[in-house]
Parts: sequence; C-alpha cells; structure tokens
Amino acid sequence: MQGMIISIGGTTEPIIKSIIEHKAEYVVFFASQQSVDKIYEVKKAVSEQGHSIKDYKILCDDVNDIIHCYTKALECTKHLSKLKDINDVVVDYTGGTKNMTAALALATIGHGYNFSYIGGSERTKDGLGIVVTGTEIVKKGISPWQIFAIEEKKRISLFVNSFQYEAAITTIRETMNNLSEFDKQVWSALADTLEGYFLWDNFKHKDALQSMSKGLKVLRVIDKNKDESLNEYIKKTDKNFDVLSDLSKKTSGFNKLHQDLVKDLISNANRRYLQNKYDDAVARLYRSIEMVGQIFFEELTKCKTGDVKAEKLPENLREEYLQKYFDGETIKLPLYATFRVLKEMNHEAGINFFNNEDEINKILSARNNSILAHGLTPVKKGTYETFFEIIKNLITKDELIEFPKLEW
Repeated sequence: MQGMIISIGGTTEPIIKSIIEHKAEYVVFFASQQSVDKIYEVKKAVSEQGHSIKDYKILCDDVNDIIHCYTKALECTKHLSKLKDINDVVVDYTGGTKNMTAALALATIGHGYNFSYIGGSERTKDGLGIVVTGTEIVKKGISPWQIFAIEEKKRISLFVNSFQYEAAITTIRETMNNLSEFDKQVWSALADTLEGYFLWDNFKHKDALQSMSKGLKVLRVIDKNKDESLNEYIKKTDKNFDVLSDLSKKTSGFNKLHQDLVKDLISNANRRYLQNKYDDAVARLYRSIEMVGQIFFEELTKCKTGDVKAEKLPENLREEYLQKYFDGETIKLPLYATFRVLKEMNHEAGINFFNNEDEINKILSARNNSILAHGLTPVKKGTYETFFEIIKNLITKDELIEFPKLEW
C-alpha cells in the first residue's frame, strides 16, 4: 500500500494533485487547527476523481512553536510505522506554515521516505505567491537522507575509528533499507569488510579473510569516485587483506606460530590501548612475549616449550630444569625458563630479555596483579607504554598493522 504524509495549508489544489499523482492509498494529514477543515475538501475532491483513500490526521496546536510541530510530525511517522501493509511512503511538505514544513522534513528525513513538492509554472504576486490553480507540477525526488545520510555516516565513522565494529555494522544494517539500490550494495559490502576487522580483532583470522574478501569483491569494482573517504578506506583495507592473506600462508592457515603473528598480536594490544583498555592490552603484550620465546625456542631446539626433550637443553640448565619442570611425562617450560634457554644459547631475544629484566619484572608483576590475571589492581596507562617499548625493542622494529579509519 502506498502511504503519504502531507502537510496541509490554506490551499487544497496542490494536495489533491499530489495524492492523485502518487496514487496514495493511505494518507496521514499533518494539519493545524486553522487548516484541519481543508481535509474534508481534499478527500471529497479526490473521491470525485475516482480515487479513494484511508486517512488519519495529526494536529498541531501551536504552529509558531517549531518544537511542538516537530513532536507532532514525529507522531506521523510513528503512526505509519504501526501499519504493516504500507510498502512505500511519500512525504509532501508543500502546504502548511514554515514551522510545520521544516518540522515535517526534520522528522521524516531519517526514515528513507521519498519527498515530493508541488511547484508550478505560474505563481501569484509576480511569481512570489502561491501556485496558480491548474499550473501545479509535482516535483518528485528521493529523500535528501539518501544523498547525505550525514548523521548516520558520522556515527559509523565514530564507531569504526574507535574499533567498535559491531556497533558500526548494526548502524549500517539498520539504515540500509533507506538507501538506493546502488548504495545498499556499497553499504552492505562495507559492513562485510567491517565484520572482517571485527573477526580479525577477535583472532578469528580465517573467518576474517572470508568476510573481507566478500566485501572487497564489491567495493573494488563499484563507481566510488565521488567518495574520497571511502576510496581511502578501501585502499587501506586492500593492503590489510594482503597482510592477512600473507599471514595465513606463513602460519599454514593460522595453525602454527610465526613472528608475523606476534606483530599481529602486538598490533591488537595497541588497539586495546587506544580504547583505554590497559588490562586487555598488557595481557596481549604478555602473550606476545611468551609467543616470541616459543618461536625462537622451537627454531633453536626443534622442540615446543610444552614438550621439551632434555638433551636439547643447554647442559648447565638440564638438571635444574628436570627437577623444576618435568611433570612425569615431559618438560614444560614457563616464560622465564624459556628465555633463560635462549640466553644460554646466545640468542639475541634471550640476551635482550635479561638486559631489561628489572623493568620486565615490574611490568609482569603489574600484569599478575591485574584482574585479568591473579589480582584486583587495574593496569595503569604508563605500565602499558613502558611494556610496549620494551616489547617493540625486544621483538620487532616493524611498523604495526593499522586498521583504517573511515572519515565520513
């Protein structure tokens, strides 16, 4: 069923023409106390032209109060939203006072409705007055919201730039139906790439690759020249997709450790830091230093730290480690023990670890006292920053993986 919201002023001819032109079946009349009587004239004239409508009216009590007009205009949208058989809605804001028409536009712009206005080839008062009866022209157009979507884009950008991908995706999904078919494709593909970043941020790398690939297939080929911000986002996402694909190859489908996986983890920690989640950030840094020890240990000994053969250990540590870390079946090494082996085997990571031992001890103590480890004390910002610098110097000098911003 075709629905309409129409503001009513002192002239009925434009309203009649609009209803007939749009073949409206259900009309919500937005009227003032002064113009409400015109509704009967409109319905009678429409009926005489062989067209019947169902209708509902919302009245403004004070046309000089734009807030009141806006509140009443919102009632128009709420009423239509309750009707399940309305398939499409046109808003005609031709009639009514300036406050009424402004309020109606503001109240309906976020719903994706089509807008209509009655103009004309002739007006009274030397072209400055009302449209001369019989010269009315229905000016149809899409909702300005479809072109700009200003507030929604701002919200999406805010969510993306603070790594709140679920919120960004939800906003996109909730507003997509208000868009043109082309823009629906773009926004849907954008949501797929954002889902990829969400999954990546939660270490679901395989699923992230699939979602990003799906979104990029659309975004790479669309005509997007007019949206520089989106172009920049797509360009950076393309590069990140290559990074993730390369990581998949180096880790045999994310099934084994690799130094690039450590860099990915440190990058993840830095995103938590930017969200002021210092406990989460330090927990990730701790795992990254543990992971790098495991990687280098396996390279040197051909053993995993959780299944160490005694003969692979430096001779001066062998007896001690058998006593401390042998569980009856195998030798399992914790973080410090792992780096002691690396140091004894003259590996740079082990040497650097113990060169920074005092600072690392302080930081690991803060991590152990964190609510995410064994205590109740929140990690401070400075603790993360100190730990981050040590980790960077200890593990990697490479640039971190940056997720792109969306500057809509």
